[in-house]
Amino acid sequence: MRLSRWMIGAGAVIAAGSVASVAVAQEVGKASAVNPAATANLRTISIGQSIAHKERIKTTDKGSVQILFIDKTSMTVGPNSDLTIDEYVYDPNAGTGKLAARLGKGALRFVGGQISHTGDAEIKTASATVGIRGGVAMIGPGFVFAGYGSSTVTTQGGTVTLGAGEFTQTPGGGQPPSPPAPPPPNFVQSLIQSFQSAPGQSGGAGQGTASRGNVQRAEARATGSPNGAVAGSLTPQPPPTPLPAINQVASSLNQTIQTSTQQAAVQRVERPTKTLVGFVGGLMTSLLTNYSTYQSASVGTLEGTLTGAVDGRGLVNAEATGSVTQSPGSSGYLPGSFTYRYDTQGGYYVAEPAKDANGQPTSTIDHMPIYDQSGFAVMLSGAAAQQYGDAIRPGLTVCSCDYTKWGLWQSSSQQTVAGSNYQHVAIGYWVAGRPTSAGEVPLSGSASYVGHVIGFDNSSGNVAGNLTTSVNFATRTGSVAVAGFGGVDYSGSLALSASDPRNITASLTGLGRTMNLNGSFFRGVASPVGEMGGNVSISGPSYIGAGIFAAKMQ
Repeated sequence: MRLSRWMIGAGAVIAAGSVASVAVAQEVGKASAVNPAATANLRTISIGQSIAHKERIKTTDKGSVQILFIDKTSMTVGPNSDLTIDEYVYDPNAGTGKLAARLGKGALRFVGGQISHTGDAEIKTASATVGIRGGVAMIGPGFVFAGYGSSTVTTQGGTVTLGAGEFTQTPGGGQPPSPPAPPPPNFVQSLIQSFQSAPGQSGGAGQGTASRGNVQRAEARATGSPNGAVAGSLTPQPPPTPLPAINQVASSLNQTIQTSTQQAAVQRVERPTKTLVGFVGGLMTSLLTNYSTYQSASVGTLEGTLTGAVDGRGLVNAEATGSVTQSPGSSGYLPGSFTYRYDTQGGYYVAEPAKDANGQPTSTIDHMPIYDQSGFAVMLSGAAAQQYGDAIRPGLTVCSCDYTKWGLWQSSSQQTVAGSNYQHVAIGYWVAGRPTSAGEVPLSGSASYVGHVIGFDNSSGNVAGNLTTSVNFATRTGSVAVAGFGGVDYSGSLALSASDPRNITASLTGLGRTMNLNGSFFRGVASPVGEMGGNVSISGPSYIGAGIFAAKMQ
């Protein structure tokens, strides 16, 4: 969708003016573009006019309005809609405030700003009250769709909490919202289309005033940034999260991942938890430090197992244990083993490093204590997983797994070894599923699986590829291929363990590199071996990489 099309077609954009304090917060902003079929308090909105809270905004069958609030919250009000801004207060110094609005009829698209990140944004409809935290939502008569973040939907009959990509119906009449589920086919696309302008509408601008230059200047005024944009997309695209080159590792390793993941955290809801078992894979760097100056570094791949508790919204807690293999040619100290523990402190579904009663990390490296640990572990699923995968490699066939979950984790910590101070930086992925028993693995027949491989390497950073496998259960053998992992195609054979047929190993080659897979069958909806997952390690001349794979039976 082109920027100019949004500016002209969305309706009114209320520019974010600067305010000195909460006391001067009657004005929400100013209108920089508007379709004439939209009114505020029965006055036609025109360019340059202010919009304040307590105002009632109505649109006809050809009207649409986009409002950008001072805290950068955005609302797009569709045709035949009636919205009242009941309350809007924002303190830019503290970054806190409150937003409350009533949607009398029609539909709106909400993109959360600073207020929604503190959990105080609420939209009421005739049948429900929707609390939005840090995300994107589309709300209308009898439905709520969460595009990103979380939305708590309450009716007289009960409450549900939606995660990214989930949809609920709000029938009213004392009935509870429907259970969270994917939206109906083409629902999101058709709703987005309804927010766009009809042919011939100009957004209230005179001829020539909606030029690309004027649009950019209007957006700069609205967002306070020369490169600001008010349009956005349905679901904010997380930036790719590259690992810096191993010989250039800095203490700010992968801050982008940590920041974007924390912003995507959703509020915890109480649901039954499931214990999953699985694998971890990634890279570790250990740096000798002296007065904050890195003197030497050693890097290796890490592989291990994970046991974690997961519910319908995310990772509750996890323990990852395993070993580290030093990269050929690297020098310096590198630990041989690790145990990283995470839990959901504070009730958010971004698990943080676990701590004991004294506030010290319970994680260990080489069975020795560490200190000053920071990091996170987060689960990706549904639309968020596909979105993240597409950001790493467009068109990635992210596993559409039923029970198997996967996500990202990171840790940075300090440790004293033999009188020397080290910083250990570990980053990788985890995958876990519902275990099956050895006796449930078929003795005959065959199956194919499709999914993805994702990890980190010392060349490109964050890399991913499409995974396809075929398994012959009678011969306990099969084939496997990984396409486009870091721009390289790999192929090879796999084998089921003779002692435990649940376990899978595979060796692949491509462009002079070797990729080893180590994993297991997991339970799926239709079969006890319906899914699979594990870790991967890749090596070659001046190249190392590691990560995880996940796939589902076709």
